[in-house]
Amino acid sequence: MNPGAMIDDNGVLHMYSNSFTAWPGKVAFYHLTSTDGVAWVPASSDPVFTSDDVPFAAPGADVSTGFVTDDGTWVLIISSVSVLEPWVIGRATAPGPDGPWTVESEPILEEGDSGSWDAGGFAWPSVVGTSDGWAMYYAGRDAPFGGTSAIGRATSIDGQSWMKRADPVLTPDGAWELGSLDRPRVVATEGEFAMVYAGRLLTDRGLALSDDGVIWQRQGSEPVITRADFPTTGQSWDAALIYGDGTLTYYLEIGGGTPSTGTAIYRAIAALAAD
Repeated sequence: MNPGAMIDDNGVLHMYSNSFTAWPGKVAFYHLTSTDGVAWVPASSDPVFTSDDVPFAAPGADVSTGFVTDDGTWVLIISSVSVLEPWVIGRATAPGPDGPWTVESEPILEEGDSGSWDAGGFAWPSVVGTSDGWAMYYAGRDAPFGGTSAIGRATSIDGQSWMKRADPVLTPDGAWELGSLDRPRVVATEGEFAMVYAGRLLTDRGLALSDDGVIWQRQGSEPVITRADFPTTGQSWDAALIYGDGTLTYYLEIGGGTPSTGTAIYRAIAALAAD
């Protein structure tokens, strides 16, 4: 399992996790809650929905991020998962955290034109609130299920209609990134934005900060999380990020990645230095 979407609703954390036995394949999305970020309680023994309910799944889908709009609508952002087709991004909505959830039939973002930096589609979106709506960050690929990725950005006033920025906001540069970026997770802090992201080797994660959400500054030339930091053996995969009281809290999926070894969610915290 991985942490999927994480929504902080007035001090109550809501996790919409992805649970699966094969990837890519069928995924079930479960709702859990927590008041301290450590102990989690399932809201129900049943999933809120599965990838079978996602019209654009190919064959699977992952819940990746979520938010609550000004009118109280709960939104989960979903990536399709395919080994052959460009990944697309869609939405599911509900009147409250417990649903019922309705998956919209059409994607909200689709791959770029042939030959473009995001022609292979989008993966692992992360949505953050801004002063004039919402910003979505994602790994844009030049080829499906592989290739080279950079971090793109799209914006929305209402959380439903999105406009892509033509160029990525963060491209591979550091030696440890090995020419590709992945898994952006973005939060708003006091007066700026923070992003934790992966390089081509998913075990390594870097930190970047931005005043405007467009121009990003890496925090050092080395990753801030490596395999040496893991409390267990295995690879790292998906993640979620939240912020509060000057602290970044990062939920990271770690494990062998096979049905016999499985994966689990681990928690890392880091204080952001005051300016």
